[in-house]
Amino acid sequence: MYSILIVDDEPIVKIALRSILPWEEHGFSICGTASNGLEALPLIEQHHPDVIITDLKMPGMDGLELIRTLKEKNCPGEILVLSNYEDFDSVRSALLLGAADYLLKIKIQPDTLLACLNKTVEKLKDEVPRNWETEKKDPEEDISKLLLEFFQKDVKLSDFMGQHAKTRLAFMEASCAVCYVTFEKYLSNDAFSISGSLLRDMILDAVQGVLQPYILVLNDYSALVVFSQTELSDSEIKVEQLVKKLYNRFTMYQSFAPDMPYQEMLENYEEARSVFREFSSNEGHYKTDVAKTLEYMEENYMYRLTLSSISANVNLSSSYLCRIFKSEVGTSITNYLNNLRIRKAATLIKENTMSMKEISSMVGIDDQLYFSRLFKKCMGISPSEYGKKYHQ
Repeated sequence: MYSILIVDDEPIVKIALRSILPWEEHGFSICGTASNGLEALPLIEQHHPDVIITDLKMPGMDGLELIRTLKEKNCPGEILVLSNYEDFDSVRSALLLGAADYLLKIKIQPDTLLACLNKTVEKLKDEVPRNWETEKKDPEEDISKLLLEFFQKDVKLSDFMGQHAKTRLAFMEASCAVCYVTFEKYLSNDAFSISGSLLRDMILDAVQGVLQPYILVLNDYSALVVFSQTELSDSEIKVEQLVKKLYNRFTMYQSFAPDMPYQEMLENYEEARSVFREFSSNEGHYKTDVAKTLEYMEENYMYRLTLSSISANVNLSSSYLCRIFKSEVGTSITNYLNNLRIRKAATLIKENTMSMKEISSMVGIDDQLYFSRLFKKCMGISPSEYGKKYHQ
């Protein structure tokens, strides 16, 4: 039985959550409720809930401060946040602080709540209780560390397996697929933020229940995902499908889409390592035509670009370029260009040296009304609201 603590300042929400499910029939129990973070802390100390469902906006101590406090105390358990549509920035902050997932209040239904809780419970099953005196080792974690070591070294696969003969690494000789997920190109953008734990959780969220790849977090902005080719074939899933799913996840939370080059049908982990190194080199993220397209848009986003002018630059038909671009990047050329322009606009807004009309024109969008709508769609807030965050 997993215990749940509900934290919300609205009595009707607490009542609704208590009555929305026959909790015990699904393996859960409500251990208590609180109206804000200050009330929740002593209850958490007393009951050690497995899952905390918390609102973000509350008097006294809000949800973000509660999450921050719990993470500083290394409290065990997972956190789900309740949000409204206008809480986009707060949801993003909660996820960066370590919340497991979020639920829109207006859309909570018994099935969606249960699915979210079951997904969270899967994470709990993989965790070691943090108050154990003797720390137990997670075999999967040990294997992930070994794989990370292999991808960072030059040792031959046969020699590496010989060095770790006591660990079951026979799967490394089997056919596999890799996907390199990296936000490296955004590191100079002040509007961008992510963490290694959020990166891993979002990849896990995209594949959970279908595949069990190894997710090797390389740093706070990059990860390598290694799939069993047999598992992919048996499930009739292509890595391309997962790339598209990941793209949607990341742009929803971050408004920034990572590079996600991938390759299937690799002979073994030694070939996978070679492909990964090609991907992680500056020129290796995408094949030539797509790389040229990305470079062209980066250098000319401030001008009026059409699909015809972009495809003419790489001497390809528009239909063919659209197909290979979406296959490799995970989104359409139009969506990518829009996100690129809004990222550039966000940087200009932070510099606070030009009017919104000038900024809109500087990033290739002449219609200021359209610019405002697009900015809010990508960033979650309007351009003027974004500027107020930095220039009050």
